[in-house]
Amino acid sequence: MKVLFAGLHLAQFRNFDSVVLELASRGHLVHLTAEEPEALGGEQLVERLAAGHSGITWDLLPSLENEPWFDAARRMRVALDYVRALEPRYPDKLRVRAAERTARIVRWATRAPVVGRRGTLAALTRFERLMPTSERMVEYLRGHAPDVLVLIALTYSRSQQLDLLKAARALKLPVSAAILSWDHLSSKALIHVVPDQVIVWNDVQRQEAIEMHGLPADRMVLTGAQCYDQWFIRTPERSREAFCGAVGLRADRPFVLWVHSALTPAPDPPEPALVVRWIEALRRHPDPRLRDLGVLVRPHPERVKEWTGIRLDRFANVAFHGRNPIDRESRGDYFDSLYYSAAVIGLVTTAFVEAAIVERPVLTFTLPEYRMHQEEMIHFRYLTGDQGGPLRTAADLDTHFAQLVEAIALDGSRDRRNRQFLKTFVRPAGLETPATPTFADALERLHREGARPDPSLDRGVWLRPPVTAAAAWSRGGVGRWLMNDQRADALDEHAASVERSVDARRRAKERRQHDKVRRKAWRRRRDTAMRAGKVVKSTLRKTRHRIAVTTYRALYMVGLWRGQLPGSQGE
Repeated sequence: MKVLFAGLHLAQFRNFDSVVLELASRGHLVHLTAEEPEALGGEQLVERLAAGHSGITWDLLPSLENEPWFDAARRMRVALDYVRALEPRYPDKLRVRAAERTARIVRWATRAPVVGRRGTLAALTRFERLMPTSERMVEYLRGHAPDVLVLIALTYSRSQQLDLLKAARALKLPVSAAILSWDHLSSKALIHVVPDQVIVWNDVQRQEAIEMHGLPADRMVLTGAQCYDQWFIRTPERSREAFCGAVGLRADRPFVLWVHSALTPAPDPPEPALVVRWIEALRRHPDPRLRDLGVLVRPHPERVKEWTGIRLDRFANVAFHGRNPIDRESRGDYFDSLYYSAAVIGLVTTAFVEAAIVERPVLTFTLPEYRMHQEEMIHFRYLTGDQGGPLRTAADLDTHFAQLVEAIALDGSRDRRNRQFLKTFVRPAGLETPATPTFADALERLHREGARPDPSLDRGVWLRPPVTAAAAWSRGGVGRWLMNDQRADALDEHAASVERSVDARRRAKERRQHDKVRRKAWRRRRDTAMRAGKVVKSTLRKTRHRIAVTTYRALYMVGLWRGQLPGSQGE
C-alpha cells in the first residue's frame, strides 16, 4: 500500500511522524507533501524520515494560485466558516476572526432580510460543490499513484486540501481526514466535503465532527492522540541539575514553566506583556516560596516575534528558552522542561495536555482581557477541572498564587489527578494502548474498503461553467470589490495609497525636472542676451571712437582744431 500524507506545511508532520514510521515498518510506501514554506524545521524533519527509510519520500504540492477560480473558491470557504460562526453556540472569537476574512457580499447577504444566514449558507455550500476539480491536482495524484490519501490540514480554509480531496474523488481514491490537534474541529474551518474516513482522538471530537461539521457517524474512527504517544514512554536524558544549568536556572530552587500560546486575534495586552506583569507580581509576593521561584518561559515557535523588545534578564532566576520540538534534541529539551517543572502555567495551549501526560500540575488564571481566548472558547472548557480536565483555573492572581503554592508543595512528585482525563481525551482505548498502531490499522482498513461515492459533487454540473466564469470575474474590478474582505480592503487601500504616493512623487519629480529645464532655458536666454549686449556695447564703443577720431582729424585738417589729435602721441 502507498499512502500520501498532505499537510499545510511540512512542520505539521511532527504530529504524524510516529504513524509514518509505523507504516514504513509494516512495509508500506509513504509520501509526504505540503503547500506552504515554513521555518519551523519541517523540511529537516521529512528529510530525516526519508533518509532513515527508503520507502518514505516527500515533495511540495503544486500551487493553485494561478487558477482563475481558486481565489474566489478560497474566499467562499472562509465565508462558510463565518456563516457557521454566526450560530449562537459559537464564541465571539470565531465571529471576529472570520468576519475580517469574509467577502463583503457575504456579510451583506447574511444581514439581508430575505436571504439571511440560512440562505447564505445554502448558496455558499452549492457554490463550493460547483467549483471545478483541479486538473493540476488530478495529475499530481496520478503521478504519485497512492492507494490512500490522508489530509491532515482539512480544517484550514486557506489550504488546498479540499481541492486535493475533490481530485481524489475524481480518481475514486479513498480519503482519510486526520484531525491535527485537540481544538481543530471546534475552532478551525469546516470540513465542506465528506471524506471516506475521519480519524479523531476521542468521543469529544467525534461529537464535534457530527454536530458541528455534519459528518456521518459511520465515517468516524477513534484512535487516540498518536502525537502524544512519545510522551507516555519518554524519560529524561539528563539530571535536573544538568537541565537547570543548561537553561540558566538555579538548581537548588523549584521552577515553573510558562508555555506561550498562539492567540488570534492578538489580545491587548499581548501575552509577553502579561508574562512580565505576572513575574513582577511573583517577585513582590510576601511568600518566599513564590518570591524566589524559578521561571522558565517557553515561547511558541510560531510567535517568537511577539517577544521582540521584552526583557526578562532583569529578573533573577528567570530564563527564556525553547524551540519547536521537532527533532530528537528539541523534543528531549521540551520533555525535560515539562518533567522537571513544579507546575506548567499558560493561557490556552496544547502544552497543557502534554503536561498532564507527564503528570505535572497545570494552572491558569482568567482575566477579562483574555476571556475571548479562554472561557468563551469551546475547546478550553474541555481542559478545565469542571469538565474533568487537568487545568486548575483562578479568577485572579491571588487565587492563582495560592494554587501555585499547593503545586510547589508536591515537591516534584507526580500529579495523578490527570489520569481520568487522559483515559477519555488522549487514550480512550486505555492508558497502556498507544494510538499510533490503531491509526495505521485504520488506514489499512480504509485501503481494503475503498472509496465511497459522493453524488453531491455531481449535482447541477451544468452550472459549473458559469459559476467558474463568475469566480474568475471576481479577480478584478467590481467583482473583486464585492469579494474583498476587510483585510483585502485594507491591502487595496494601502496599495492605492502607495500608488497615490508614488504618483505624487512622480509628478513632483516631473515638476522639478520641468522647472529645472525652464531655469536652464532662461539662463541660456539670459546668457545669450548678455553676450549680445556685450557685443553691441563693444561695437558701439568702437564705432564712437572711430567717429570721434575721424571727426577730430577732419577738424584739424581744416584748421578748426589746434589741439592734439585723438590717437596721436604728444611730444
